[in-house]
Amino acid sequence: MMLRIGLIAYVWASMQVFLFRYVPDGVFQQHLVAEVSWYAGFVNAAINIVFPAVLLWLLAKVLYYQVRWQDVLIVLLLSQVINYMTGFLLMNPYSRSKSELLLDAVQAGDMRLETVAPFDLFITASAGLIGLAMLIYFFYLLVVGMKIAMNSKKKVHAVWIVLVTLLADTLLHLWGPYLK
Repeated sequence: MMLRIGLIAYVWASMQVFLFRYVPDGVFQQHLVAEVSWYAGFVNAAINIVFPAVLLWLLAKVLYYQVRWQDVLIVLLLSQVINYMTGFLLMNPYSRSKSELLLDAVQAGDMRLETVAPFDLFITASAGLIGLAMLIYFFYLLVVGMKIAMNSKKKVHAVWIVLVTLLADTLLHLWGPYLK
């Protein structure tokens, strides 16, 4: 059941990348692009699942030799659902239009954002705060799932899981194996 949920979310996110024109270039990073091919979302989302899964599986093998690959993969599939929801929240046309109003005001020299409606500021700030909360929840799900997969009760393993995930995100962002 968890595998099905993760796969359905993967397909949803892959289509969302094409519809909203953004590139998920890191485990939890997303950036706007002018154009994106229809298949780029499938490839990019797969990269964001498989690469960190390999690194986390290697970590888990060091800490607990009986960990199974499929358990780590399912944990990544399910925790990424939160990032897909964040992408939907922040990259949809409505949220983007509000963010672009702020960007246009700053580019025009309005650093105090006096030309931006308070409601637009509220929408952008709310989306940002919700996105931050969802990032924290992503790490929570990832740590809990990995600790179950690794049969771990040690708190230090949570730190290692977060560090390996941040390493994977940084390496992916620097390496840039993504399609546009």
